[in-house]
Amino acid sequence: MVLRLDVGEEIYELHARMCKSFSNPIRLKVLDLLRSGEKSVKELLTATGASQPNLSLHLKSLWANGVLARRQDGTMAYYRVADPEVFEAIDILQRILSKKLAREGRLARRRIRS
Repeated sequence: MVLRLDVGEEIYELHARMCKSFSNPIRLKVLDLLRSGEKSVKELLTATGASQPNLSLHLKSLWANGVLARRQDGTMAYYRVADPEVFEAIDILQRILSKKLAREGRLARRRIRS
């Protein structure tokens, strides 16, 4: 049995905002890149292949939703995941989606054989 605190409607709003952070492939790629630790914007640009304006929008969204923490060192900005439990949430979703793809793959193969 899971004990849940009665936190009211605010938790649903926060939950929705957090999940929105996981709703874009570039944001998911950024999060995956940050599994190994803090990265500069320059490193993230190179690794994602996104344009600077596009990546900036995604980083701003992740930061505004509390998913990322930011550190400034002169003109360089560095990002890291604010709470490592975010990776657990992503991993759970990916396991669920992998199962879904496996089930759909089996269904598709059965239809082809029929």
